Amino acid sequence: MSEMMTNFERLRDTYLGEIHALIDRVVEDEAPEGSSLVEMCRYHMKTGGKRLRALLPLAVAEAFGAEPTKLVPLGAACEMLHNATLVHDDLQDRDQIRRGEETVWVRFGEPRAINLGDAMLYWTLLLAGRLECPADKRQRISSRILRETLRVVDGQEREFLLKDVTSPSVDDYFRMVEGKTSGLFALPLGAAADFCDAPEDVIDELEIAAGHLGVLFQIQDDVLDLYADKGREHRGTDICEGKISALVVHFLTHAPEDEAAWLRDVLDRPRDEVSHDDIDRVIDAFREHGSLDFALNEIDRRRRLACDTKFFADYPAIEGLLRGMAEVFLKPIQHVIAAEQQA
Repeated sequence: MSEMMTNFERLRDTYLGEIHALIDRVVEDEAPEGSSLVEMCRYHMKTGGKRLRALLPLAVAEAFGAEPTKLVPLGAACEMLHNATLVHDDLQDRDQIRRGEETVWVRFGEPRAINLGDAMLYWTLLLAGRLECPADKRQRISSRILRETLRVVDGQEREFLLKDVTSPSVDDYFRMVEGKTSGLFALPLGAAADFCDAPEDVIDELEIAAGHLGVLFQIQDDVLDLYADKGREHRGTDICEGKISALVVHFLTHAPEDEAAWLRDVLDRPRDEVSHDDIDRVIDAFREHGSLDFALNEIDRRRRLACDTKFFADYPAIEGLLRGMAEVFLKPIQHVIAAEQQA
């Protein structure tokens, strides 16, 4: 295990219980008396996850020499926001299982799932309000949360619009991901650096690096869905949902027209009409036409853009954090990368 992964495990062992306790307390204290939203939130949160976004602010605090426990409310807020998007995403994508449990909309119904996702957005701000800092700093952090939330929602909207584009461009895909995914990494890094009184240019560069790491994370997730185990019902769930991934965008713009037309037909079908044979053919076609290579090369490019900048030479702990994030993000597909390099 690398130094960075060991550090994340230490932060998880030391502070995750405190983060969970704060989430439970704020959800209970701030909900109207007898609200069923509390039960639904507890149900969703117990499905687990890596809690990476919860720990990132604490890792930033350590990198700047601050006490991590002071960033627990921000870590809790980032985790709540991330999970709010998951509740809505599961409904929009019609995903029925998350980490072995029924998703909220399956368990409680669609209208109540929408209500819970909405409520979790407000709990996010209430959690951030528990930060012990001057009021103007707390206001800046709350404003960051609101802006990044809008970016995430806009990215999700762009994803839906891309489904109606016959030949979406790589730039369209990146613009969507930089909202939908990168915002949820820019927030914990940028807001934590702000809390620690980092210089403005450092905060800006951190958010730029987070943007690249967000794209890296999303592309590895695209690859994971087809070439590894994503922990969902079966491989190729994103294809069944008609999602526009990095591999799909490359294939539609580089494969012969008849092959591109075939993929568009698969993406347009109802998810229960996409067969395992269709998924197997997609997997092979992405390899044959260089789409998997494109995705892996872009992952490596984004890693270098985020981690190899000279800007953080005077901040070795921050540079180490960024490299560690890339390592953690890529661990689930490391065997895919190794296999393709040997092919």
